[in-house]
Formats: sequence, C-alpha cells, structure tokens
Amino acid sequence: MATVFITGESGTGKELCALAIHDNSARATGPFIALNCGAIPQDLLESEVFGHVKGSFTGAISDKPGAATAADGGTLFLDEICEMAPALQTKLLRFLQTSTVQPVGATRPRKVNVRIVCATNQDPLDAVRRGAFREDLYYRLFVVPIHMPPLRDRGEDVIEIAQAALHRFSVEEGRNFAGLSGEVETLFRNHPWPGNVRQLLNVIRHVVVLNDGGLVTLPMLPESLPRSVQPPPAPAAAAPTDPASSGYVLDSLIGRPLAEIERIVIEATLARFDGSVPKAARALELSPSTLYRKIEGWRGA
Repeated sequence: MATVFITGESGTGKELCALAIHDNSARATGPFIALNCGAIPQDLLESEVFGHVKGSFTGAISDKPGAATAADGGTLFLDEICEMAPALQTKLLRFLQTSTVQPVGATRPRKVNVRIVCATNQDPLDAVRRGAFREDLYYRLFVVPIHMPPLRDRGEDVIEIAQAALHRFSVEEGRNFAGLSGEVETLFRNHPWPGNVRQLLNVIRHVVVLNDGGLVTLPMLPESLPRSVQPPPAPAAAAPTDPASSGYVLDSLIGRPLAEIERIVIEATLARFDGSVPKAARALELSPSTLYRKIEGWRGA
C-alpha cells in the first residue's frame, strides 16, 4: 500500500490522523505501532525499528523483534521522521524497497508486510536541501501527502473540537457542562493557539477538572490564556494583474528588501485564493508547511 507523509506543526494531531488512516484501511484489524524517531537515542533507534538478537551489543540480553516486525500485517507510524540519523535512513530505504527486516546482529532477513505512515513538524523539502534527509527516501515516502493545518487556520473547527473535548472530559471526570459561553467561543476563535489542538485540550481539561459544570465562562479558563485577543489582520490586497499595470507594480518593488518583496507576493497570493494556504502554496510552488512557518514568523515579528 502507498506510504503516507503527514506534515504539520507540533500538536496538530498528526498521530491521530495516522491512526484514522489505519482504522479506515484494509489493515484496520492489524497492529498500529507508533514510534517517535526524535524521542529515542540515535544509537538505539535501529534496534527499536528493526530489532536485535541476543548478544548483538552490550545490554542486548534477549532477542527483540522491533517495531517493523511488530507492525507486520498493519501500520508502522514513524513520527518526527526527519530526526532519523542518515545511516538509519539508508536502512529504512532498503526496508521500503525489499519489505525485509534484518535485526541488529542477525544473519538472515525476514519478510514483513507493513504500511508506512510517517510525520514531521519540519519542512521535509528543506531538510532535503540541507542534506539532513535523503532525497531518494523523501520521494519514496512522499507518495500520499497530508498537511495538518494549525488550529488558528481551521475556523469553526476550534469550537467543535472544544465542545467534543468538553463532553468527553466531562464524562471521564463525572462533571455536567452545558457548553461554551459566547465570550469563550469568541476568545477561542481569535486566539492564535501556538500549541494547536494539544493546547486546546489542555485548556478544556483544566476547566473540567477545576470546575463543577454549567456553562464554560472566561473566569474558568487558566490564567495563562489571555482574556483579550486581537483577531489576526486581514490579508493584504492582491497586487494588480492587469498587464498594463505591470510596470507600475515592478517600479513599486524596486529598491525594497527581498524579504519584504517575498512577503508582498505571498500575501497577494493568499488574497487571490481567499486566504487558503494550501492553494497559495501550490501556486507559489512551496510546501504548505513552509508557508505556514513564514506567516507565523510575520505574526510574531
């Protein structure tokens, strides 16, 4: 089956997306094995992915199958794939090409049937350009790309996610909440949510644990969450597209810093596509994650 490459900022729900892909595939009855490549020391990552045999290195007191073998018949989710060491990237590429696993210290490979879903909060193309990620591995993995947009760009999703979390946490904690007040909904819509869905869930959990129920009001929210948030500025107006005006547009850009010109072009393209980052990214031949990062940088400036 085709590999899936999920991109998006930290906290946008990339693992939940991977799990949804697994649950809605023909492999749903098989195992779903998740491995965070950034959370495991590089000298142990090969053993975690491919396993090892007893005595293959100090501390290997018994055979270990590894995540790739454990996922046989199901899905192997490799989170933070761009954190993988170059030497292991080579072995992962061979695994993708041959569907065989050779544990550390083993003399014979084993055939497995695994679907790979990977994710990163980096721009994978930028990692390729920097030489941190193999180009051939990138093209082998980047077959079905999925971008998880940040929560601040998901409109009314923030309210639906908050309400669903409020209901779920209320059941878990034995509380009885009626919903969100209008002031809280307005605040949630305008807040930039730098921690994305993970931060929103943390806020809702805080409310449910420390309050008895009723309507969620502003005083119930954690003090760390600003009570007054300015809505993000509207995208700048698109540059004129009339050929007769092209000379004027060029004259208006001459002498400006390149970074400022880049921002003008990006904001004009966003305006052309009604603020849609994925559409603007395709028009500019950029990855959506690159565009999101630039926009976030401007907001924080």
